[in-house]
Amino acid sequence: MSCPFHHPSPPLAKPQEEHPPKVDADADVGEGEPIPHPPEKWLVGNIQELDPSFAVSSFWRLAEIYGPIFSLNLVSRKVVIVSNFELINEVCDDSRFEKFVSGPQESVRVFVKNGLFTSYSDEEEWGIAHRTLLPVFGPIHVRQMYSQMMDILSQMVLRWDRFGPDNRINCTDEFTRLAFDVIGLCAFNFRFNAFYGDDIPLFAKQMAETLVEAGKRSSRLCIENQLRFQSKNHMMDNIHAMWKVCDDIVAERKANPRPDVNDILNVMLHAKDPVTGKGFTDENIRYQMATFLVAGHDTSAGTLNFLWYNLLQHPEALQKCYAEVDAVLGDRPLELDDVSKLKYIEASIRETLRYLGPIPALTRHAKGGKTVLLGGKYKVGPSDAVIVNLKGLHHDPAVWGDDVNEFKPERFLDGGFERLPPNAWRPFGTGVRSCIGRYLAEQEITMAVALILQRFVIEAADPDYQLKVKPTLTIKPDGFFIKARRRPGKGHLFTFTFTGGPAPAPHPPADTSSKPDANSGSGSGSGKPMAIYYGGNTGTCKSFGEDLETAAPNYGLAVPLQVQSLDDAVENLPRGRPVVIIASSFEGLPADNARNFVAWLEARAAAPGNSTLLAGVEYTVFGAGNRDWAATFHRVPRLIDGLLEQLGATRLFPAGFVDAGRDIVGPFEEWKAGLFARLREVGGVTAAVKTDEMRVDISHPDTPSKLAGEPVSEGLVLLNKVLAEQGVGPEKRQMDVLLPPGVEYRSGDYLAVQPFNPRESVARVLNRFGLHPDDLATVTGTTKEHLKSPAGNPVSVYELISTRVELATPASQRQVATLASLSQSADAERLGALASDDTLYSKEVLGKRFSIIDLLEDFPSCALSFASYLDMLSPLAPRQYSISSSPLAQQAVPAASTAFSVSSSSSQDNKASLTATLTYDVYSGPSLSHPPVPFRGVASSYLASLLPGSRLRCFVRGTNAAAKFRLPADPTAPVIMVAAGTGIAPMRAFIQDRAAIASARPGGARAVLGPAFLYYGCRDHASDFLYADELAAWQAQGVVTVRVAFSRNPPPTSPTSSSPSEDGGQYAQGHVDELLWRDRDVLRPLFHDHADARILVCGSAARLSRTTAETCLKIYQEAHPDQTRAQAEVWLQRQKEDRYVSDVFG
Repeated sequence: MSCPFHHPSPPLAKPQEEHPPKVDADADVGEGEPIPHPPEKWLVGNIQELDPSFAVSSFWRLAEIYGPIFSLNLVSRKVVIVSNFELINEVCDDSRFEKFVSGPQESVRVFVKNGLFTSYSDEEEWGIAHRTLLPVFGPIHVRQMYSQMMDILSQMVLRWDRFGPDNRINCTDEFTRLAFDVIGLCAFNFRFNAFYGDDIPLFAKQMAETLVEAGKRSSRLCIENQLRFQSKNHMMDNIHAMWKVCDDIVAERKANPRPDVNDILNVMLHAKDPVTGKGFTDENIRYQMATFLVAGHDTSAGTLNFLWYNLLQHPEALQKCYAEVDAVLGDRPLELDDVSKLKYIEASIRETLRYLGPIPALTRHAKGGKTVLLGGKYKVGPSDAVIVNLKGLHHDPAVWGDDVNEFKPERFLDGGFERLPPNAWRPFGTGVRSCIGRYLAEQEITMAVALILQRFVIEAADPDYQLKVKPTLTIKPDGFFIKARRRPGKGHLFTFTFTGGPAPAPHPPADTSSKPDANSGSGSGSGKPMAIYYGGNTGTCKSFGEDLETAAPNYGLAVPLQVQSLDDAVENLPRGRPVVIIASSFEGLPADNARNFVAWLEARAAAPGNSTLLAGVEYTVFGAGNRDWAATFHRVPRLIDGLLEQLGATRLFPAGFVDAGRDIVGPFEEWKAGLFARLREVGGVTAAVKTDEMRVDISHPDTPSKLAGEPVSEGLVLLNKVLAEQGVGPEKRQMDVLLPPGVEYRSGDYLAVQPFNPRESVARVLNRFGLHPDDLATVTGTTKEHLKSPAGNPVSVYELISTRVELATPASQRQVATLASLSQSADAERLGALASDDTLYSKEVLGKRFSIIDLLEDFPSCALSFASYLDMLSPLAPRQYSISSSPLAQQAVPAASTAFSVSSSSSQDNKASLTATLTYDVYSGPSLSHPPVPFRGVASSYLASLLPGSRLRCFVRGTNAAAKFRLPADPTAPVIMVAAGTGIAPMRAFIQDRAAIASARPGGARAVLGPAFLYYGCRDHASDFLYADELAAWQAQGVVTVRVAFSRNPPPTSPTSSSPSEDGGQYAQGHVDELLWRDRDVLRPLFHDHADARILVCGSAARLSRTTAETCLKIYQEAHPDQTRAQAEVWLQRQKEDRYVSDVFG
């Protein structure tokens, strides 16, 4: 074996003459800045900086000292270690860097030679294996391995159960058995029977010894490796023994062919590389088998080890995993479709791989013999090994935040994973040399965790165990043991039902030497013909195409020429039959069997005169991709879709897309159903579909209606945007809500919303009473409808607290007295004083809005039970918001074209949906009871949290005040509108009414509308002047005259006028009541001389309502000096019966 520290040119172990001479590109990149590095020692450079048994741990230590980049002189080579996202993102650029087989990987080549993991990128064997085996490891083929995985997993679960709850389970050994057997059965249909002996299989033991020795040899000097000939001889004995096992498996398969077995071995024995036409040699098959067993078992086993260590160190995460398994599986067997539903387990696996995974580093180097600048300033030569420190990448606060050292699966939920920048999470490697077995590992690990959690209570055998990492080719916890105790209620034996079976043998590569005419061929069956083409490297797209082909006859359709690759469609797209194209992106590029097709489309689209080239082609596209590569997600299918249209083809059905890293089946099934319906329609197929139609009826809880006192419907959030940031006042938002079909409203009405309590408030209650969110509560002995559960069933305490009761209502004096009676010593005395002294209670409890939970936290000795606490709380009431949109100003949307169509009953199909807009403040700030603790308004914070697409419980509530908070019925009647802040909401709706009327009637606003004035109070012209542009436009149209009072900052060069009769907007510093008083000579006759004139007021009851009424009294008294104050108040009260209407809040 060659010395890993003496290689004159890359790749390190290959003869120098096989590679081009090094190109000195220093002149192109300049001098650069020196890369930080530890001091070097004579003869040995920086070798003594490395722990020879665990070199990566030295990288971690040095990165903390020298920062995100440093270099090491290892005598015969230089390594550069990068440890932050900024630099690693650059190193992951496949156009500049590529995988560098060196160090431990170089050393292990003595065993696996040119297998996929350790081959050099320019070796022909790597290209053959990569192109041929990539589809076998795609998600569709991996799904077909479900039954084999369940076979092995059942053995492990049964073994654990039989050994009993006191058995110390060695995680390293046990998960090695599991991963080893899964690879053996799935890849070679060979059973190592690892769970049927006391020791791990001999092959696995020999492999572990080989990997340890290889790792040590990569960190030693050449002379030391030469002197350790005994350890080398032992390693070679192990290697030859393992080779013999691989060779024997191949020989047995050749002697007894198994064409019915859909395993990787059959592919290697029979498949040909579509590029070179070559197959695998027997020798290379041996090395590939060894590679699968090395890389496949070690990474999966290591991940399971770290995962269970992390979950046991974080019981809250472990319990969430249990809850998810119970919710998804219950007591029934795990089915294949369940795997994609285990989202929290998926997040826990991802967080484990981030926190500390089995692969600690990647090694890259500059491509093409070039010297490059890294980070724009650090010179890196082509022979320099650039080591990507994955721990540094996955713990970079710039990407992961200040809690990088916490184990938090939640960071990968709710879109967190999707929001990561490219190359921020790279546990499976990067680029074309990333792990080919990722999907297999993820499915195997998820299934293992689910079955273990469903069956056992897992605990650490040594509660005081401190993590110790054991390095081989990978890393894993050393000496970590657990115990597995059967969960209560689980039977003695578990019946595993395998829903999968052996997959069909792979088809030989298609002969594309002669392409059939796409417009010819009758095929089998008598259905309407269609054509299906696919482009993909992993087999997923082809599988989707075959699924369509199989299902087509049930819908009266047929695929005469079977499923073909996209390259078969170059200049051969059929006309006269629908064309279905299924394609993926591979690092943003077309798949190998679609490159020619895409290039053909691009070339034709770029050439002039081709806008009708594909006229007559009717097509649809479905894209399969993985969101992990967010920058290129679905790039190719979207490109194909657009190019076909550009070339004159007709889109027959909207494109569909699926994320192969998540639910790979559901979106495709939905798209397929719509596609077949469309194809039957255009093809005139009237025969009945042969498959049954499933029906799903959704029921809604009755609790919201109980709380609201009237039926509650459901709205769909279309828009939720910030109108004004928090600053001079609270944050102000606009939300557009699509109402259910048939729900109507008028301007001036309210939308009542049933909110949830803020999570922080709920958490305080749970913590105070020692409850877990998924604890179940059964409420009895009460007549309070809002606390009862349907049919007496238990309800989670989280739902009970968050959706049914008010948490922030100030405690009553009687309640404070009850708390005092349940408290001790000083607490009882202080609470008793609050309860008995009216003045003290008003000041300290009501004035500071002390809720019951506030008091319980301040007086911890109070022994109030959870049941008594619930009994004290009032029902969570709906909050109503003035609707700030007009139904006259919008086109109602037909129910069939909205999201409600999937759940609405047929009686609603002929009805339409209106959109209601809310304009609201988001109340947040220091609480009065505990200033350091933030206060969040119950309803406003709930509304602010809703994203477009969210659904909320709501209903329309008509205006109060005897339905007088409306515009005058006669549009020519004068109206004076007074509002402040978000009180503009109903005024905006009224003005939209007037604008709609003006645009619909001849003559325009001035001909059909009476005078209307809006007096609007804001704080700052630049911060919270809501709907300024809309108001300016309406004023220009003559719909309304706008007068705005800015209490703090008016526009710096705003026009001012002494009278509202002047043209242009009037802005002034001050308050609305001051503007009303100044304009009294214009407003008084408007109101006095027109019996139908109306004053509408919306805003704060404490400020706007009071000052507006006071100003009206002053205006009246000025015109009637003989009237007393009391007489003026009588007059105003009469106006409030029908002409002066307020809608005030707070």
